[in-house]
Formats: sequence, structure tokens, C-alpha cells
Amino acid sequence: NILRRLAGAQQLGIIVIIVALILIAQAANPQALAPANIVEILRSSALYFIGASAATLVLVGGGLDLSIGSLFAVGGVSAGIAMNVGVPWPLAILLALLICAVLGFVNAALITWIGVPPFIATLGMLFAASGIVIVVTGGVPRFGFPTGFTDLAQLNLFGIPLLVFYALGIGVAAHVVLQHTVFGYNIRAFGGSAAAARANGIRASRMNISLYVISAVVAGLCGVLLASRVATADPGAGGTGFAFQVLAAVIIGGTSLFGGVGTIPGTALGALLFAVINNSLALTNTNPQ
Repeated sequence: NILRRLAGAQQLGIIVIIVALILIAQAANPQALAPANIVEILRSSALYFIGASAATLVLVGGGLDLSIGSLFAVGGVSAGIAMNVGVPWPLAILLALLICAVLGFVNAALITWIGVPPFIATLGMLFAASGIVIVVTGGVPRFGFPTGFTDLAQLNLFGIPLLVFYALGIGVAAHVVLQHTVFGYNIRAFGGSAAAARANGIRASRMNISLYVISAVVAGLCGVLLASRVATADPGAGGTGFAFQVLAAVIIGGTSLFGGVGTIPGTALGALLFAVINNSLALTNTNPQ
């Protein structure tokens, strides 16, 4: 059954491309299939997959969140500033995620109650939040974090980075929510036909608030994890580059821009494809420009 599903799915093409790229890279550099390099591919795709898991829910629900690039920076910088002034790192993370949740709620409010199109509302938040981060930090990165914080994303378990386990856990949770819960059914129903969903009692306001707050919190978490991994909270991190790769991974993985269709496994393949492309370019000394 699994093979039949794969054979008839759009994701089969992605799998073929991934395998082909790895084999080409292996021919040029014997390190391509080395265990250390495979682990590095998984590590480099982890943050994008975490962000893409939440973005998949938003797109399947008929929405669009471009602000994830700036909320990525907000999460990392907020946690960094809090730790620099003496806030314990667990509370600093919670504070950063709370700030991102508020900004996600603002996105939902603009879209639901004021009627601003998702593209315009979240694009505005992208620039506004990025500007606020630059003003607050003066463009200067934050560092000097506790060991407990940096260990979150720097340690390995059984030789595999903790980041990969975080991505796996969040991906499984997002898949279960989307495919096996009433909330997931409502997301797909609303994305498929908003009018029909409203006629069946699905409230647009609750749906949008839930989706955009989840998206914002997960984007902020990605920023926190990056700050932990590199021991620096960079106000210039994220931006349109992060948003582009996340949304591209979601769309390449088979999620429709028009809502109602999408899967987390497909998104995982999209994120993995980007990681394999970047890794193959590095192994073959190819200039991405």
C-alpha cells in the first residue's frame, strides 16, 4: 500500500530527484554518502522543516504567512535580550514565543476582522517586525548565553543532532493534527471551500487565529533554536530568505497555494530537497551564483 501510494504521488518525483542529486554528488565526492554528511543534511533541513510544518497548516487552511521570516528573528533576538538582562533561559524562551504569538494574533486580526488580504497583512508584518528588531538591537547581534540554552541545539543523541529529533517530533505532531483530528479536518474543509465550511459551522475567526498564532510561535521557535545552535542571536537572521525556503519547501512538497490540499510528509521531502541541493553544491565546489 505504501509503495502504491508513493508511485501515484507527486512526491515520487521529489524522491527521484533527491536520490539522483546524492548519486551525482557521490560520483564527484566520495564523502556524499558518508554518515557524517547524511547527518549534516538532516541537521541543515531541520529548522526549515519545523517552520514548514506550521506553514503547511496555514496554506492548507487557505491562508499565507510571509511574516515568518521576521518572526524568526524576533524569536531569537527576544530570547537573547532576555537572557542578557538576567532572565533564566527557559523563561526567556517562553517570553520570546509569547511575543511571537501576539504578533501572530495581530496578523489574524488584520485578516479576519479588518479584511486585509493575507498576502498584504503578513508582508506588512514582515517589514514591520524586521524594522523593530533592527531598531531595538541597533543591528548588533546578541551573544553570551548560558550553556543550558546553547546545549538545546548543539548536543547530539546517539550521534544525531537534537535538532533532528525536534523536527521529527513537530512534524509528527503536525501530521497527526492535520490528518487525524477534527481541527485538521476543519483546516482542510476551510481551505477547500470557505463558504461551505462556514455553512457547516466552522468559524473563520477561530481558525485564522489558531493558524496564524501557531505559525508565528513555530517561526519564533526556529529563531530560538538557531540562536542556540550558533550561540548568537542575529537581528539579520531569517528575513525573506527563510520565508522563501520554507514556503518553497511546502509548495514543492505538494501543498496547494489555493488551500485544501497538502501533507506534512510531502513538506518534509520539500525541505530535504533544498538541503540536498545545498549540500551537493558544497560537495562539488559549485558556485550557487
